[in-house]
Amino acid sequence: MAAQIAVLALQIGVILFAARIFGKIANKLRIPAVLGELVAGIVIGPYVLGGIGIGIHGFENGLFPIMEGASISVSLPLYAIATIGSIILLFMSGLETDLNQFFRYSIAGTLVGFGGAIVSFLFGDWLGMWMLKTGFMDPRCLFLGILCTATSVGITARILSEKKSIDSPEGTTILAAAVIDDVLGIIALAIVMGIVGVSGSQGGSVDWGKIGIIALKSFGIWLGITAVGLALAHRIAQVLKWFPPSKTFSILAFGLALIVAGLFEQAGLAMIVGAYVMGLSLSKTDIAFSIERNLTGIYNFLVPIFFVVMGMLVDVRVFQEPTVLKFGLIYAILAIIAKIIGCAFPAFFMNFNFLGSVRIGMGMIPRGEVALIIAGIGSTTMMTLNGQEVPIINAQLFGIAIIMTLITTIAAPPLLSMILSIKKKGVRKEVIDTKSVHIVYDLPSEIIKDLVRETMLENFSQEGFRHEPLGREGGVSRFRKDATTFSLTVENNRFDFESSAKEAMMIRAVMYETFVEIRRITSDLKEFTLPEQHEFSMEESEQEKIGKAPAKVNRVIPENGIILDLQSENHKDAILELIAKLGENNALKDIELCKEDVLKRESIVSTCVPGGIALPHAKTEGAEKLIAAVGISRKGCASTLKPDEKVHIYVLSLCPKTSAQPYLQFVAHVAKILARKENVEAIMNAETPEQIREIFRESSAK
Repeated sequence: MAAQIAVLALQIGVILFAARIFGKIANKLRIPAVLGELVAGIVIGPYVLGGIGIGIHGFENGLFPIMEGASISVSLPLYAIATIGSIILLFMSGLETDLNQFFRYSIAGTLVGFGGAIVSFLFGDWLGMWMLKTGFMDPRCLFLGILCTATSVGITARILSEKKSIDSPEGTTILAAAVIDDVLGIIALAIVMGIVGVSGSQGGSVDWGKIGIIALKSFGIWLGITAVGLALAHRIAQVLKWFPPSKTFSILAFGLALIVAGLFEQAGLAMIVGAYVMGLSLSKTDIAFSIERNLTGIYNFLVPIFFVVMGMLVDVRVFQEPTVLKFGLIYAILAIIAKIIGCAFPAFFMNFNFLGSVRIGMGMIPRGEVALIIAGIGSTTMMTLNGQEVPIINAQLFGIAIIMTLITTIAAPPLLSMILSIKKKGVRKEVIDTKSVHIVYDLPSEIIKDLVRETMLENFSQEGFRHEPLGREGGVSRFRKDATTFSLTVENNRFDFESSAKEAMMIRAVMYETFVEIRRITSDLKEFTLPEQHEFSMEESEQEKIGKAPAKVNRVIPENGIILDLQSENHKDAILELIAKLGENNALKDIELCKEDVLKRESIVSTCVPGGIALPHAKTEGAEKLIAAVGISRKGCASTLKPDEKVHIYVLSLCPKTSAQPYLQFVAHVAKILARKENVEAIMNAETPEQIREIFRESSAK
C-alpha cells in the first residue's frame, strides 16, 4: 500500500508541473490553458511518454503504465482524484452562474440556448447514427449529441471582454444563452444516464413509454432538487456561517457538493449534475463569493489534474486510423455549423440583424471543459453491445470527441474576434436599458486608484457586501449582499459601477465616504511628509554598517551613465540632464515619460538630503529595468531642501512600475554610502567614471 501511495504522489507531482508548463505555453499561443493541460496529458500519458519504462524498480512499465484489462487507461486512485476535480469544476460553475443576467435576458437567451442545444444534439446524434450504422437512441449516439451541446463560455467571454463587447446586446445574449446551454446539457446528461442505467443496450426497438418515464424521473429529480436548493439556499448559507471563518464554511460547502454529487450518482445520474445543482443553489447567497475565493486553491490543484488525466485517456494510436481523423473533422465542422445555425436563427427573430445573429452563433461555438467531462463519464459508463459490456465512449469515439473539442475551441476565438471587428451594430433597433445605471469615477493616477480601491473594498465589506473578480483574472468584480448585486469594471484609472437605479445612491454614498476618508488620511500625512521630518543625520549614518547592496552597482550604474561635470545651474535641470544622458545610450524606453514621472515625484517631496546630495528617483514605465545615473556638479545647484545649501552629487534612480527589483532598497543603500564623508570626498575628487563606479563597488562590498 505504501508503495502504491508513493507512486500516486509522484504521478500527481509530475501532472501538476506538466499542467503548468503546457498551460503557460498555451497562454503564450493565445489559446485556453485547458487545451495545454489536455495536450500535457496526452504527452505524459500511458500511450506516449508515460508508458516508457525508466529502469527503476516499480517503474519498469513507466510512470503512467497502461492498465491492462481495466476500463480506463489510468489507475483507479488517479482517476478518482480527477473525478473530484470535475466535481469542484461544476460546483464552481454553478456558483458563478449569474441568474440575474439569465432572467434579465431570459427570452432571447432561452431561445438562442434552446436552438443551439437542440440543433447541436441532433447533429451529433445523426453523426453517430451514420458512423456507427445504428439507431437514434443508441447510448453512443446520445452521448455524441450531448457532447455537441456544450459551450465553453469562458473562452467567449475573454474575447468579448478584449473587444469591449461583453455588455453589448450580443455579449449579454451569449452569456445568458450559455447558462441555458449548461442547464440543458446537464438535464440531457441526467436523462441519458437514466436511460443507460435501465437499458444499457444499443439501438433496436424503443419503448418510448419507458423512456418517457425515465426522462420524466430524471428531469423531475434535477428540477426538484434544484428548486429545493434555491428555496433553502439562504437557510443553508446561514447554517454554514455557524462555522466561521469563511475558509471553514467554504470547505463545508464543497463537502455538501460532494454529498449531493454522490447521491445523484446513486440515483443513476452523473455526479457533476449534483455538483452543479449545489453550486447553482448557493449562487444567489451572500457567501457565494467567499466560497469561490476560498476554494480557488483547491480548484487550481484539482482541476488541472482532471484535464491532464482526460488527456491521458486519449489513445494516440487511434489517430493513425483514417476513420477517426475523418469523423473527428466532420464532427468538428458539424459542431460549428450546428451552433451557428441553431443560435443565429432564433436570434434573427429577436431584434438582431444578420451580423448580430452570426456573432451570437460564433460566440457559442467553443466546447471545452464540460465536453471533456461528459466524454470522461462516457468512457467509464458501460453498455451492453453484442452481449459484451463495453464503454459507451470507446477509444475511437474519445479520440473523435477530443478532435472536435480542440478544433472548436481553437477556431472560435479568431472567428469571433474577426466578426466583432466589423464596426457595425448587430441589432435592428437600438435597445436602451433603462434599468441599468453607470456611475463612473476617473482617478488621476494609478497610486490613487489603488488607494481608493482598497479603502472602497473595506467600506463595502463593512456594509456587509462581499466581492469577487469575474473570470479569476480581475478587471471586473461583482458585489453582493443578499439579493443586491452590482458590478465594477476597472480599466486604467477609471472605476465604472453598473447597477440598478435603487443601488446607485448607496454606491455613491460609499464612494463619497471613501474619498472623505482618504482626504483625512492625506491631511494627517501632510506634516509627516515635510522634508525636515526625514533628514539624514550624518553622524548616525556614519556609525551604521552599510549592508550588502540589493543589486549589483555595476549593472545599475553604467559607465556611460556618469557625468563628471554637470552643466546645469539648478536642481530641475540637473535631473533632466541625467535623464538625457541615460537616453543618449538607449537605456530608456520613453525619455519624456521618465522626466514627467521623476519631476512629479520631486514635486511631492524633495529628494535633496543634507551634505550636498540629491537622490531623485521614481517608478516609471519609461524605464526597462532598474537603472541609475551619477552626476557631479562642481559649482553646485541650489538645494530644494535648504536654499542656502548647494547640491554637488546627484544619483538618479529609475525603475519600471511593474518591476519586482529592490528599487527603494537600492536608493537607501546609495544614501548610506553617501552618508560617509570619505566616500563623498572620493567621488568629488574622481577623474574618471570608472573611479566613481569603483567607490560604489568597494563601499557595497564592505
